Amino acid sequence: MYCDECGLPRGVGKANEWKPNGTIVSRYEADLRGVFVDAGELGHLVSSLSDRMGYDVSRLVTEGKRKDSAHYARGLIERMRNSGSALPEAGDFMRMMAANYAVPGFGKVTILDFRDDGSVVLDMEGAYNLPMALGQTAGVYEAVLGTRGDVDYEGDEKQSRVIILPREGNPELERRIESEVEQAPTLSDEGDAEYKACPRCSAPLELSRALDWKVEDSLIVEKRSGRRFVFDNVRGLTAVMRLLVDELGEDVERMLAEIARDYARAYYSDMGKGISFQDESSRMALFGWGLPAGLEKSGEGFTLRLINPFYGPLMAGRIWGLVETLGENELELGEYDWSETAVAQVTLTAA
Repeated sequence: MYCDECGLPRGVGKANEWKPNGTIVSRYEADLRGVFVDAGELGHLVSSLSDRMGYDVSRLVTEGKRKDSAHYARGLIERMRNSGSALPEAGDFMRMMAANYAVPGFGKVTILDFRDDGSVVLDMEGAYNLPMALGQTAGVYEAVLGTRGDVDYEGDEKQSRVIILPREGNPELERRIESEVEQAPTLSDEGDAEYKACPRCSAPLELSRALDWKVEDSLIVEKRSGRRFVFDNVRGLTAVMRLLVDELGEDVERMLAEIARDYARAYYSDMGKGISFQDESSRMALFGWGLPAGLEKSGEGFTLRLINPFYGPLMAGRIWGLVETLGENELELGEYDWSETAVAQVTLTAA
């Protein structure tokens, strides 16, 4: 299961490539990009945005993740079919997907029952984010059974009993989500991030020093902070965020940046005095966030570029909070082109 040399799960380096431009891309699916994210930050984003909007956004998060999961599972089924491999039965495929959730740290999923009415009963233990985890399982259901899967549950992220049922949705919302999932962002080749690869599994050795990966517990823990991380695909996370913007308004992008900034300030403050912009930029690239570059002092503020941000508002907010923590002062985020996915200009000015 684990590499004898670096200790990471063997498939991580073999299935993914770390690029100099701050991205992690699949070796098997060209437009599939990975990212390591703080599970606590995802929960903070959902709860904080709900508080600001006066509206629980969990349902929208589940819907966005459901469509992404269905898209991914359909692609996997298609690749198996094209390779000439025999396709497993629906129940076996769902059990295979549930078992695979442990590797990226999503939590433990156990399929309990396939009922005659088309519903599926399962248990979730230690879900990294309940709205997203519910969407993932419902998406696999949809891809395998060819019908929309909706979720009912009892419990919380520690332990929950979930029932996935065949149920009609909102056709217009379904089409909008599908279009978000299928978007392929433009990427820049610019970047100079370098990693020393493990001679056995090809994963960056820096990654094994940064993360403690326990597949048997479905946990990825950042060693320096003790925070739980997950390894997710960028397409799914951005589809969720774009859906929130589409449904709730463009002001949500600024809100997400502000929420990410607040979380980053607390995170980096916990790190103490030993952090630097260069080291944290390298860690962002290692985790697939993109590559911050060209930080320059501009009057009482700063300018810099974000190369291939995995999602602009969240990365801009992370940088905003980092620079404030390093300078021990408050700054304002200037105008930002949220639609830019290749190279975005960021301006931070004195508050």
